[in-house]
Amino acid sequence: MRSEKASVAAPIVFGEALVDVFGELLKPGGAPFNVACHLAALGLTPLLITGIGNDDAGHLLRETAGRFGLSLQAAQLAPRSARVEVHEGTDGHRFSIPTDQAFDRIDAREALQAAAVEDGPRWLYFGTLALRQSTTRSTLAALRARRRYRTFVDLNWREAGPSPEVILELLQDIDVLKVSDAELDQLCGWLALSQSSSPPVAGEQRSAVAALCQRVGARYLLVSHGAEGAAAWDAAGYCIARERPPRVPVLRDTVGAGDAFSALMFAGLLMEQPVASTLGQAVAFASLSCSWRGALPEVTGLYDPWRIRLAIDAPTPSPDLPAR
Repeated sequence: MRSEKASVAAPIVFGEALVDVFGELLKPGGAPFNVACHLAALGLTPLLITGIGNDDAGHLLRETAGRFGLSLQAAQLAPRSARVEVHEGTDGHRFSIPTDQAFDRIDAREALQAAAVEDGPRWLYFGTLALRQSTTRSTLAALRARRRYRTFVDLNWREAGPSPEVILELLQDIDVLKVSDAELDQLCGWLALSQSSSPPVAGEQRSAVAALCQRVGARYLLVSHGAEGAAAWDAAGYCIARERPPRVPVLRDTVGAGDAFSALMFAGLLMEQPVASTLGQAVAFASLSCSWRGALPEVTGLYDPWRIRLAIDAPTPSPDLPAR
């Protein structure tokens, strides 16, 4: 286990930074942006490759990044920041994700230049929403072709994202794949695998999990089960850990809980901590995230105990850097 932040190469976090639009109210979001903010607040130094505009939404994203200590030096300047329209109704939220967003046009040349540092990143995180258009898909492919990154993928599938065929093409040589139980059903359906998405018991083996891991080259599969917690599986299809969430004193909402889970798991991997032991920390942090409104907390002091548990040095404050 590593105990010094300086020994951990900055990971690349690739994909969308956006704002959710609730009428006149703007809220920062996008799974990669949320994960990068969590990592920065934990004292790690992610390189967020995204696109952000010089507009009111971009101002909010930069302000939020600065509050979490997240540098935006690798963020590309876009004509307009990405927005998701949120429509609230009696049956819950409905999301409208327009086409031609900033994350649809992440440029390969700028991304490769940002990632070309001497002691460069060894880990890469990405989701799938930003990969719906060929420009950004080509940029990700160029990054992965230049260097053999260890890769953490949060499927985070949306109907406005890539087609199942594109996603299956993208899921190659994945070290860690994170899905929800519903996404696991979906993914196994696409691959014609018979799989139960019910929470397992530790030590259980499922052949469909082994087949899925073989298909995408994953060493580990992480499955979130909502209020039932999460499970970690190895490439042979064995459940190596199963964790239930602690009680949440005040449940405000579950927005961003999956991103909180992914961020803690990713941080543990960066610190070379065992997947099985990190799972409990990630489930607990995701549970804690349900006690604040929105995907990100208002105060960053709450990260201190998690930084200690993961043996990460305290972050060094630095000014926010504007998008290029």
